[in-house]
Amino acid sequence: MTTLRVGLVGATGALGKEVLHVLDRAPWRPAVVVPFASRGTQTPYVTYGSDSVAVDDVSAGAIGGLDLVILAVPADVARTVGAMALEEGVPVVDCSGAMSDDGAPLVVPWVNPEALQSEDPIDVISVPSSGASLLGAVMGPLVRAGLVRTFDATLLVPASHWGRAGVDELSAQVVALFNSGTPPRKVFESGLAFDVLPVVGELTQSGRTSVEDRIVVETAELLGLRVAPSIDLLGIPVFSGLMASVRVDLAKQADLGLVTRILVDGGVRLTDDVRSLPRPRRIEGRPFPDVGRLRINGDRLTFMAGFDNLRSTATAAVAAAGALLQQRGLELKRSTPDATDDDA
Repeated sequence: MTTLRVGLVGATGALGKEVLHVLDRAPWRPAVVVPFASRGTQTPYVTYGSDSVAVDDVSAGAIGGLDLVILAVPADVARTVGAMALEEGVPVVDCSGAMSDDGAPLVVPWVNPEALQSEDPIDVISVPSSGASLLGAVMGPLVRAGLVRTFDATLLVPASHWGRAGVDELSAQVVALFNSGTPPRKVFESGLAFDVLPVVGELTQSGRTSVEDRIVVETAELLGLRVAPSIDLLGIPVFSGLMASVRVDLAKQADLGLVTRILVDGGVRLTDDVRSLPRPRRIEGRPFPDVGRLRINGDRLTFMAGFDNLRSTATAAVAAAGALLQQRGLELKRSTPDATDDDA
């Protein structure tokens, strides 16, 4: 069996680090991961298994020998590198969602696996934003059960939404403010430490933001909705962990017992313990949603949900990569860190 070679563009970023972590533990763990980053990276090596692997600059020649490439980079970079990879005949998993604009299926494998059902080989898969993934995962079981007329949500977005630069700047702002210094404000121009951001993304003429509009579109596509939800975003001063306050107008009468069974059967973890309700610190490292504070008042269902946004996107990307390789006819077998070409 030939050695499976997977490229990771953006390997030194916050999301790239999570993708490496998930790849290393995947049921189909690739024997070789080729990490790429921009030429200006200050991180020359990344860790995969027990190995330190040198980070390379992206080039058509390097990509051409890969079995698949995962793009853990912003949308503009993803479009450029994704096009380069496809020209070289290398299938792509895009974590930015950008390539869905060009017709790539938008997929979270545990939300809409039917999107991968095709007789023809699929060349590219787009993983949606973490906000759409969270809402898709918690609302999917309720939508499939016919309980949802419409819904709206407020997403509480951590600094990691802006990548490693956002995490680093929030940390520096906290330190500076504690020491009566001047906090850096390159990523968060109006500051984030000890505050909230009422606007996440560029404001549009509608008064909504570009990020909110994208999450609405992605959520509607994931769930096959005819009526798009209403979604607001707030930036909060935590490093990771995406939270959502969700309000559902029920299409038919239901009690908490029924809703609970539907959510649990759909893979959602529920908790009623106040001390373990979903919140950023409690959901660190969890790729699948926790839900709590379920309440029904008449035909209105409300609840809180959350997961680790970086870990969830990385898990979706790796699961999508495995599904894409299998869909293209590759036989997947888990390697070990010391595997040879013969047993990979």
